Amino acid sequence: MIGRRRRMVVIGLAIVALGALAIAGTWALSANRAPSAATTSVLLDVERGTTVRALGHQLADRGVIRSPLLFELRLRARGDANRIQAGTYDLPRNEPLDEIIDMLIEGRTLLVTVTVPEGLRLEETAGAVARGLGIDSAAFAAVATDSLLADSLGLPTATLEGYLFPETYHVDPTTGPRELALHLVGQFNQVFTPAWRARADSLGRSVHEIVTLASIVEEEAQVASERTVIAGVFWNRLDRGMKLEADPTVQYSLGGHRARVLYRDLEVDSPYNTYRNVGLPPGPISSPGAAALEATLYPDSVPYLYFFATGVGGQHTFSKTFAEHNRKRRQLGR
Repeated sequence: MIGRRRRMVVIGLAIVALGALAIAGTWALSANRAPSAATTSVLLDVERGTTVRALGHQLADRGVIRSPLLFELRLRARGDANRIQAGTYDLPRNEPLDEIIDMLIEGRTLLVTVTVPEGLRLEETAGAVARGLGIDSAAFAAVATDSLLADSLGLPTATLEGYLFPETYHVDPTTGPRELALHLVGQFNQVFTPAWRARADSLGRSVHEIVTLASIVEEEAQVASERTVIAGVFWNRLDRGMKLEADPTVQYSLGGHRARVLYRDLEVDSPYNTYRNVGLPPGPISSPGAAALEATLYPDSVPYLYFFATGVGGQHTFSKTFAEHNRKRRQLGR
């Protein structure tokens, strides 16, 4: 009798346990399915330092998941509780829980496009990234002129001028000025390959000198096919101890672009004025692109020492001697 009663108790407990498991399974399955909603996705900013529990409630409140508790338990079971990436996400409402978690730990954030054109000065770059990312241009300029930051990056100047690599970037909209500046300099280091560094060494020049001259080539060359020729002319002048006499360095000395450089402008007292100073200026006058950097590293072997803009289609005419240079200027009325 006692044995039979014991068996009945055991069977009863088993039925209760199976019922509980069934209920739990149904609850888990329901929680793992994203709820239906009128909209198919939700924009959500995940801030740095947000706890898993707080994030779970945010996701549930926005209709991305059903259960904050299951979200937390699943993250911890996967060992991913500390791997959530900050950023702005476009999270679907019709994905399984594990897919939502994958998006958050892989940092599949909603990206914005920021384009930095070639040949921009530092303050112009600040304006470009401010327009693209919606950050304060003054804050970015302050970061880019932080001498301690430049020193920590191994740059031989007090600013990031010339090293904010021009390219189209896809970045998280929560990216701050410092993070973005580091990203741009990091891209420069990716583009300026070890092979290019070896080439600079073979020319007897530092990377900084290459970037500096490339920034002048970037400003002077309006026609792509002329980049290597203009670079060759500048190298010829440097090798002969001649002044570069590059108008863009005068404009940089004066603080901005001008439609025409006047004779009185050539007298501006600045180490960047290559009409007054022999050799390269102290640093870049803009951010050169990959094509200008390559042209500077691998210039054409040309006999020219002089050139000037013809005023037609951004083209230049090149001369071997000063007499030939002046004759062409008279002929073209330049």
